[in-house]
This record gives sequence, C-alpha cells and structure tokens, in this order.
Amino acid sequence: MLLFLGVLLAPLWAQGQQPGADRAEMEALKAELKRIELRLQELESRQSSPAAPAAVPESATAPAPEPAPLQAVPSSGAEAVKEAADRGMDTMDAGMGGETISLPHIPELKIRGFGDIRGFVANQNMAVLANSPGSPTPATQGGNATFALGLMDLFVTSQITEKFSYLTEIGFEADPASNGVGVDLERAQISYMQSDKFSFSAGRTHAMLGYYNSAFHHGTWFQTTIDRPRIFEFEDSGGPLPIHNIGVSAMGKLPGNKVQLHWFGEVGNGKQTYSLQSTVTPANVLADHTGKSTNIGFYLTPRTENNLRAGFNWYQASLVPQIGQMPGYGTPAFPFPNAASYYKQNIFIAHAIYITPTFEFMAEDAEIRDRARGANQPLYTSGGYAQISRAFGSMRPYFRYQWLNPNFRDPNNAWVGRWVGPSPGVRWDINTFVALKTEFSHFDWKNFSADQSGTQTLPVQHKSLDQLGLQLTYTF
Repeated sequence: MLLFLGVLLAPLWAQGQQPGADRAEMEALKAELKRIELRLQELESRQSSPAAPAAVPESATAPAPEPAPLQAVPSSGAEAVKEAADRGMDTMDAGMGGETISLPHIPELKIRGFGDIRGFVANQNMAVLANSPGSPTPATQGGNATFALGLMDLFVTSQITEKFSYLTEIGFEADPASNGVGVDLERAQISYMQSDKFSFSAGRTHAMLGYYNSAFHHGTWFQTTIDRPRIFEFEDSGGPLPIHNIGVSAMGKLPGNKVQLHWFGEVGNGKQTYSLQSTVTPANVLADHTGKSTNIGFYLTPRTENNLRAGFNWYQASLVPQIGQMPGYGTPAFPFPNAASYYKQNIFIAHAIYITPTFEFMAEDAEIRDRARGANQPLYTSGGYAQISRAFGSMRPYFRYQWLNPNFRDPNNAWVGRWVGPSPGVRWDINTFVALKTEFSHFDWKNFSADQSGTQTLPVQHKSLDQLGLQLTYTF
C-alpha cells in the first residue's frame, strides 16, 4: 500500500525539488504524506489484530419461533381402513398413497399378456387326441380338424421393494370337454432376493422339475414349438408330473473358479389323494394328507460358458389314490394293486441344455417310481424329449423327439396315454411380438379302450397318429 501511494505522490515530490519552489508548500506536502503514513500504519495494525464482533441485528435477538409439529406417523392396518371408510374412500386404497396416507414410494404394477390361436388336422378323431385325465368327452364327439383357442395369459409383476417382488399368472383357458372358458390362477408368488447367492419364494409356483418347467411357463410365445413336451404337460392337460407347487422354495449359487453350482429346494402340499382328478392338483387350501412333498436339486454352469448347463433333481411325495374318485368313462374293469393304501412316489429328472441366440439344444429325461406299501417292485413311468433348432434370420426350423411311457396299472398316472414320436416344424417370427409356427407330429399312441357301456378296459387302444398344426402366438 505504501509503495502504491509513493508512486502517486512521486510527481508532487519531484515538483517540490525544482528551483524556486515555494518552501512552505513543500513543507505542507511533507506533513500530508506523514499523516497518510500514520493512517496506513493504523489500518495495518487493525487488520493484523482479531476482528471486532459484528453488530447483531435486532431481529436476531428475538425469541426463536416454535418448532413445527412432528408429522403424524401414517396409519396402517385396521386404523388405516377405518380412516379410509370415514372419508368415504374405498378401503383397498388405505395406506397406498390415497387421500388418507402419503407414501414416498408406491409399487408399480406391470401387466404383460400372451395368447395364441391354433388350427389342427389329424388322421384321428380330435377327441381322442384330447383324451386328458377326467375328460368325459366320448371319442365320437369330435372331428378330425378343428380351430382351437389357446390360453390367454396375463402375467402381472410388481417390484415391491429392492429385495421383495411379486408375480402372478392368470389364465383364461378353453376346456376341450365343455368348450367353455374358465379362469385359472396359474402362479401367485412373493419372492425375496438377497442376492444371486440366496433367494426365497412362497405361494403357488411352478415346481423346479428339470429345465422346461422352470424356464417355460404358460405363455406359448416363448417356446419354440407349439406345445410343451408331453412329460411336462400341465396337470389338467394330462401331464403326469406335479407341475405346480403350493408351498415355499429357496435357491442360490455357490461360485467356483471354473464351475458354478446352483442349488434349490422346495416343500409343498403335493398331489391330492385322488391324484387322477387332475383339476384339484395340487391342494390350494387344504392338503388331504399330512405328508409334504419335497424337491431338491442342482445344476452346473461353466463360468466361461453361461449358455451351457446340466442338472438333476429328486422329488418325493406320499400318495393315497382312491378308486371312487377316479375319473373316466366308468369304473375300471381291472383291479389296481393296493389302491386303498398309500404310495411312495419318487421322481428323478436329469437335463442338459445349450442355448445361444441362434442355436438351441435341450434334452431331459424323467423317471417316476410309485411303490405301494408292502409291494416289492415299484411301478415305473418314463418320459422325456430331445429338441434342436437353428435360427436363420426370422425363420427357425426345429425338430423334437419325445417319449412318454406310463404304467397303465399305476393309479397315480394311469390315464396319460403313451406318446412316442417326432415333431418337426418351423417357427417364423413375423415381428418382435408375433410368431407363426407350423408343425407336423407323428405319434405311436396307446390308451385305454372303452366298451359299449363306457367302461374303460384293457387291452389298450393302439393307433398311429399324424397331425398337422398351426399356431399364431403373440405377446401384448
């Protein structure tokens, strides 16, 4: 600062040095300069000392305002319902962000739909082909060709929190016996996912039997072929496996250096006592026996090849079939062994899968062993399939060979029929949401005969079935 003032006053100082200058004026300038120096020294000393406290505004000394009252904790349960009713609201909105309660986050409900329409022509009566358990349709009440309405499936999901989620599948399905349309709750489950190392689900789920039943559900748009393999057919369509499960399940992963081990386990109600009455399998509310079904298994995936997996699972349950509840065209004219006692059922399924965006290979084999109490030998039912396909742009030719060989004297799955044969076809993805499938199937087929009174008897019918099918499947 002194240097700056010196620069400003230098001309005046120089002027005072000129000859003839007034000495009095020069003395005055020196005095002014001295006064400025003293003032600057005073300012510098103030800057180096602690700052004086600033003046406090008068408003700051006023009493502090009263704190805002705490916001009331949102009501829940019966209290929230009563508040909603008092306000004239629908009580289903209580606690869900309506007028009564404000929540920071409301789970978002997402709905996706799937459906298909089909057409078939065959060398046999279509009622024979649809001879599912419990179906009272006589073989004379059908033609060799038909259009068919497939399942209209609503898939509903909600991410409740970061770790909890919910899903349900609601199916509108036509019954081949009555030609009416019914509504089925196919899945309804809540899940908790801690991480890929552990997750837990409860409710009505698809049992983790093999690969197909875990990967492909009720939307036909996802699967390459028109129908599921016969061994994995749904219970109400004649499938021998307990496709659905009412209970709880857990699964997780154990990472390894080269191979990852995925594990899973389930506990459920299992099949009803009258297991052949497939429309009530499994027990949705009241299990008719105390014993619970269990299912444990694993599958392996190489760390460097996630497209490949192989696995195995073991399912066990107790069954108590009752002759009086068996469906069909009358009482069977041959005795079932130990039908009044319980059966111990064991199901073993192995699978090997390799799937890429353009290539698909799937193979699975299931063995069902039902042993009656006191019997020396179990009754065997086997089934499986092998499927391969290759995509060429929007076209995907495929080939499936499948087998289902039931034991006709087993009261737990005697009515599923024998199906063995190939099914070549082509899937054309018209766009992202619509696909057209063309499929030819040839089966060696066996099932029960019926006498004039409608009683099912042995020996079985044995036919060769040829069927051409079309399916337009879509998602919306």
